[in-house]
Amino acid sequence: MSQYALSIWLMAGAGLRISEALGFSVDCDRGDFLRSRRQVSSKANQGDCRTRLVPLKHRTEDECRDVPLPPFLSAEIEAHIDQWGVTDVEGFQVLFAPRERGRGTMPTATAYGYHWRKALEAAGLTVLVDGKVKPLFTPHSLRHFFASTALGGGVPLLEMSRWLGHRSIKVTADTYGHAPERFRTVMQDALRPALKAVAS
Repeated sequence: MSQYALSIWLMAGAGLRISEALGFSVDCDRGDFLRSRRQVSSKANQGDCRTRLVPLKHRTEDECRDVPLPPFLSAEIEAHIDQWGVTDVEGFQVLFAPRERGRGTMPTATAYGYHWRKALEAAGLTVLVDGKVKPLFTPHSLRHFFASTALGGGVPLLEMSRWLGHRSIKVTADTYGHAPERFRTVMQDALRPALKAVAS
């Protein structure tokens, strides 16, 4: 479903959770940063759902999370809007249109996960575990990619914690605080830089 390609970039390039990416709206793009305020409700596809867009995890309706916006991601957002347009849902111009136009039925993380698994199966990115075919990656893997790449590039843990929207820095440290390969590289460069130069 090429209409959802931007969601991959939002998770990998800004660390959004699936529901946050699906709830992305025009007002989230602030130029140099992305302001995440809401996510799609897990009940958004139910007919009796009163609010399809809800506050972020660990946040109230008035709170938000800001993440620096890389230029490539800004261009991807613009290209998505040019190709797919936007749809009004509860007063917000959302980028991932309702599955049933005019009825306000938003895609949910559960539905997204189903299509994700089908896409990975079609691409051969699966593994057999206990006799069951499982995808090699989950959508949440993209969020881990975002965090690991940034931390590996020297972004401080405190900033990553804020951008990921973790309740505390302890959650970020427990999840991403182990970086043995980065440590090995730092120590090698500091104590034996000549060996690295020779190996190159």
